[in-house]
Amino acid sequence: MLEKIAQETHYLIGTKQALSNLENKDHARLLVISDSHNRYITFKNIVSQFGKTCDALIFCGDGIGDLVHLLSETLINEELKNSTPSVIAFARGNGDPSSYPLNINESIYVPNSQILKVNGRNFLIVHGHREEIDYGMENLGLAMQLADCKTAFYGHSHIAKEENIDGYKFVNPGSCARPRGGQPAGFAIATVEKNFVDIAFLKEINQDGKQGFTIWNPIF
Repeated sequence: MLEKIAQETHYLIGTKQALSNLENKDHARLLVISDSHNRYITFKNIVSQFGKTCDALIFCGDGIGDLVHLLSETLINEELKNSTPSVIAFARGNGDPSSYPLNINESIYVPNSQILKVNGRNFLIVHGHREEIDYGMENLGLAMQLADCKTAFYGHSHIAKEENIDGYKFVNPGSCARPRGGQPAGFAIATVEKNFVDIAFLKEINQDGKQGFTIWNPIF
């Protein structure tokens, strides 16, 4: 549950205690969403359905307004507050501003990248446009080395994908709003254990006229 909206170390959202708990947690689940592009209802539905069982929410950019809208709504919606993970990490997309107003007195600063510590390891969060991911993973790989990260979450391409290259894991959850490459809209959940990181991709489906989600395997 999100206890309060407070940007702490490296602009992560969550209390110091929540960040410390996540860093030392032996088993953690990370809800990874990207490229919502003002499709707030879908963004909110994903968090409402899956956030309660996850320890952190990661947003890889392009739709920061949807994240801030969610944060604002947690202040008045107890059920949504209880479903929102206690730690939130996010990065600025090429369509996002560097800061976004939360209310008349506060704004959320939106960094180009963030490092999230889970189970004693660093996880890099970026959008991907600055690393030119459309041309390959080389620049992102260099950023990971500099940040001492073995796993990176990114967006921008709107294509769900997991790549393992020379001991580094690159994960794009796809777009929950505007998928490309013939893919469905969706997101990902990362399970972090001591010796591995497992990625599950989920896609949007129609269940009797209602929005639902189910596991699927993108073809890489």
